[in-house]
Amino acid sequence: MHEKGFNNTGLQEILREAGIAKGSFYFYFKNKEDFGLQVVDAFFTHFADFAHQYFNDDSLSHVMRIKNFFNEFLDFFVNGDYKGGCPIGNFTLEMADVNDKFREQLLLIVDKSTSLVADQILLAQNKGEISNLDNPHSLAEFIFFTWEGMIMQMKLSRNTIALEQFNYHIFQNLLYKTEKTR
Repeated sequence: MHEKGFNNTGLQEILREAGIAKGSFYFYFKNKEDFGLQVVDAFFTHFADFAHQYFNDDSLSHVMRIKNFFNEFLDFFVNGDYKGGCPIGNFTLEMADVNDKFREQLLLIVDKSTSLVADQILLAQNKGEISNLDNPHSLAEFIFFTWEGMIMQMKLSRNTIALEQFNYHIFQNLLYKTEKTR
C-alpha cells in the first residue's frame, strides 16, 4: 500500500504478502476498508512511538528535538530513493475525497500528530527557547502541513532541496529565539 496506494493494492496481494488465508483475514477485519483504517491507526502508533524517542531526549532543547525528529525522516526518504513518502499524507491524498471514514480517521490522526509537535513547541516557549507569541497548535499544524507539501515536492524532484528549505525556514526563521516582536 505504501508503494502502490490503498486502492491499487488488492486483497489477494495483501493475503499473499502476509502469508495468511482469506478466512484468517476476515477473522480480524470486517473488510479491506476496516483493514486500511487499522493500518492508519497502526502507523500513528509507530509514528507516536518514534516521536517520543526524540521528544523525550532531555539532553537537547525542545527545538532541537523537533529538528532531529524531522531530520530522521529526511534520512529515511533519501535512503528510500525519495519514494513512498508519508503514509498519512498518501492516504489523505488518495482516500479523503472518496471515503468519509478514512477522512475522519485521518483527520483524527493528523490532529494527534500535530499535538505531539505542539506539545514540544509549548515546552520550548515555556522555557524561553522560542517566542511565545504564536499559538503552539497552530504553529504545529503549519509545520506539519508544510512538511507534507515538502515531501510531495521531494517525490517529484527526487532530491532534498525542498526538505532542506523546510529545515532552513522552520528552524532558522520560525522556531528561533528572538527579541524582536512579530
